[in-house]
Formats: sequence, C-alpha cells, structure tokens
Amino acid sequence: MLYRGIEFSVVQGIERHLWKWTATASETKISGQSRTRDDAIDKAKNAIARAIRKQRLTQVADGSRSQ
Repeated sequence: MLYRGIEFSVVQGIERHLWKWTATASETKISGQSRTRDDAIDKAKNAIARAIRKQRLTQVADGSRSQ
C-alpha cells in the first residue's frame, strides 16, 4: 500500500485478531500491530504522517541553523 509516497504493508499475524504493519519512512523502520486490519492501516498512516512531520521539522531546524 502507498500513503503520502511511502510504501507500507499490513499482514495478518499468526494469532487470531492480530494484524501487523511496517513501513520505512525517513530511513527509519516503523512498525506496530493491531486487532483489526482497518485499525492497522489507520495506525500505519498515522505513524507515516508523524515521521513526515518530524522529518520536515528537522529539515527546517537544520536550515535555520546554517543561515
């Protein structure tokens, strides 16, 4: 699946009612698990959005220091 240009995957775990998600954002692997597939997708998207925000804040902070 793709969200904001970042690919992520959601797979069903071995246990019943277990869904796992993983993504790589800003060269950092992020992952988690949830009880439903839809919740796992939502959590993955939220984590990707947080990683993008963090990356943008870091770029802005680094840019302001160099000026």
